[in-house]
Amino acid sequence: MKPSRTSFRVTPLTAKPTGHVTRDALNRDRGLRMAVEFAPDADATVGRISGDIDVLAAPAFALALAHLTDGGSRSRIIVDMTAVDFVGTSGLSILSEFAESARRQHIAWVLAGNRAVLRPVEAIGLDAMIPTCRTVRDAFERVEKIAHS
Repeated sequence: MKPSRTSFRVTPLTAKPTGHVTRDALNRDRGLRMAVEFAPDADATVGRISGDIDVLAAPAFALALAHLTDGGSRSRIIVDMTAVDFVGTSGLSILSEFAESARRQHIAWVLAGNRAVLRPVEAIGLDAMIPTCRTVRDAFERVEKIAHS
């Protein structure tokens, strides 16, 4: 197994998107890659995630989501998982923990995802506690509504 690498670079909310987190883990059968880009836009911070979120990528995924909240200093977050190909149970558990953490910190957030993400979220009932959308554009509108409710 190739060693993993994780790096962080965070920019202030007023800066152009340059921050990222990268996690690579390779095994004999397939490569796993997850990247998170902090892209402040409108009044929300967007974390863009791609690749597979399985047990190998779960620790980096949890760290990236925790980093997104920045200790509660950000009030609106969009987690863009529209480029994720697979979410395992460990990834779903991390999303559930993130939802609870965001609620405690009074952070309005929305998960934008494709079928590979939203189907398991809905199948286990997480959509009751996680606001979801199919596009980032819809997520911007929804996070605004949540922030004002």
